[in-house]
Amino acid sequence: MRVWLLFSLLFFLSLHGCEGASPQTGLTSILRIQGAQYVPGELDQDDREPLPEVHRIDSDNNTVYRGITRKKLAGTVGPGSTSVLVGLEGDSGHWVLPVQSLDTAAPGDFIFSGQASLSEWAPLGPATLLFRAVSREGAIGPVFKHSWKITEPAISGGLVISLDWDTQADLDLRVTAPDPTGREVEIWSRKTSTAIKPSPGEPALTEEDLALVGRLDFDSNAQCVVDGRRQENVYWVIKPAPANRLYTARVDTFSLCGEAFARWRVRVLLDGEEVLLARGQVGESDTRFDHGPGAGLQALQFIY
Repeated sequence: MRVWLLFSLLFFLSLHGCEGASPQTGLTSILRIQGAQYVPGELDQDDREPLPEVHRIDSDNNTVYRGITRKKLAGTVGPGSTSVLVGLEGDSGHWVLPVQSLDTAAPGDFIFSGQASLSEWAPLGPATLLFRAVSREGAIGPVFKHSWKITEPAISGGLVISLDWDTQADLDLRVTAPDPTGREVEIWSRKTSTAIKPSPGEPALTEEDLALVGRLDFDSNAQCVVDGRRQENVYWVIKPAPANRLYTARVDTFSLCGEAFARWRVRVLLDGEEVLLARGQVGESDTRFDHGPGAGLQALQFIY
């Protein structure tokens, strides 16, 4: 089966030569697919043959970030398919991705799967992915369209402590700050309740109390599920009044996710203006420490 699929792919590329099949890597394209053959030129949407068809696209999240890598791109194609053409509408090139195996849930269909990445300069907003199944004879079936929304992280809040980094590692921002009563709490989860809890006998916290506690907006690349965001922010819905209290930001290297290292940046923003900046780099040795309370490398401290 594998030899037959390889022969079929090569046969298709020879027939598809009019579109300029090339050994180029496709690094100038907005969409890139690991393990696929790059073809310069946007994937056309002209009517060709009624078969073979793309039957299904599997996607657990259609909101994607600029710079995302290793996003799974999978689906099924109909009988007779040996590969699928994949492209982003308006892109400078497209890709030939061979099918992998028979779909046991739908006899006669084939499964395809690849890992996609997006350029950090991808245009923001709605985007259309184009898919076309190809037969062993080189027949190109109808276009199947799938929608994405390309976005980037937004920073908002009167006081924001922001961490971003440059590789697909799983870094975590941990911030130690005062709560509304003056106690020191550690903010590391999107659940406010993990940072601040009433002491025994104290009344439950009100919504106003919780609004005065810093919150984490996103856990990026959690458990090495790469989302392309590479940014986490702790923000205050209501900017705390200056009280001469200590704030500490730490960078916890949970996992490098196969990367050799990661360079990070931690910023403090007041009303959108950067007032503090720290930079650093972490490696494999930084993953070996405990990841509990107080974990991570201290990036910066400030009094506010």
